[in-house]
Amino acid sequence: MTREHVDQFEYDVALSFAGEDRAVAEAFGNLLINRKIEVFYDEYQVGELWGKDLVDHLVNIYARKARYCVMLISKYYPLKKWTEVEKRAAEERAFRDSNEYILPIKLDDTKVPGITETKGYRDLRQHSMESIVILLEQNLMQTKGQAGPPSQSHDLRSGNVPSKHRKSDSH
Repeated sequence: MTREHVDQFEYDVALSFAGEDRAVAEAFGNLLINRKIEVFYDEYQVGELWGKDLVDHLVNIYARKARYCVMLISKYYPLKKWTEVEKRAAEERAFRDSNEYILPIKLDDTKVPGITETKGYRDLRQHSMESIVILLEQNLMQTKGQAGPPSQSHDLRSGNVPSKHRKSDSH
């Protein structure tokens, strides 16, 4: 999606995947870029990542800077420390945001607690990568006018529940 409108999101999609699934992530990322969808894929931002505190930077991306987090779920995903950082940040964002945020794509039958049991997902063994990208693009078209991520958590005990019609911050 082009940045013709003011958008608080830096990325349309942040990809989360295990290193063993890099070839799938790269192919998916290339399909997204070919459709003018802004994507966070670590190999596309090597210069931007150089010298940064990667944990802080990744948490910021997965919790605040992307409209969607696409998780490529495989047997390697739950075993990696980096995917755990990304998953926790994405879950925190999903907890604060009433909109769908985490979009899992299964590469095998691995179950990731809190993700594949309760979320609708696409299975790359049953759907082509292209069809998933088209579906994602349709979702982006529907949500492109929405404001950025909620700045506060939904803490029902304190009454801190952000309004769906909040004003966008001017930065």
